[in-house]
Amino acid sequence: MAALQSHSESRRSPARVEGTAQMRLGLKGETKLREDEQLSKLYRAWKRQKLQALLDGPFGEQIRDLDRFMRRMELADGPALIARVEAVAWIQEMDADARHDLLSLIGRRIALMRERNGLEPFNDGVPGDPPRAFERIKQIMGCR
Repeated sequence: MAALQSHSESRRSPARVEGTAQMRLGLKGETKLREDEQLSKLYRAWKRQKLQALLDGPFGEQIRDLDRFMRRMELADGPALIARVEAVAWIQEMDADARHDLLSLIGRRIALMRERNGLEPFNDGVPGDPPRAFERIKQIMGCR
């Protein structure tokens, strides 16, 4: 004869326990997702502040001019971008943080241009390949 289960044992069936565990994980997952979304929002706001500080700084007009060029550039304009960066002395006058922020802007504009043209946003190449435009600009700007 089968043993009788108490009322509390029947309420804790494996399916019910599993459902409760999934609910807990679901709530934790939702909480984690909300936290990640908040962090992402804060990061984007911080990046906007850094860009605005760059544009409001002593080289703001030159950076706007460079940005206008980068917004219009096409795939074949890598050498022209490199030449523009090489030709201006003001980049070397910027402090290291500002140069890094400018490099970040340049990298973002290159990635967006590549995506507009149906390419992957990043193309770092392999050892032995000639340096890509971003790598050359990074060297010129003295960023690591």
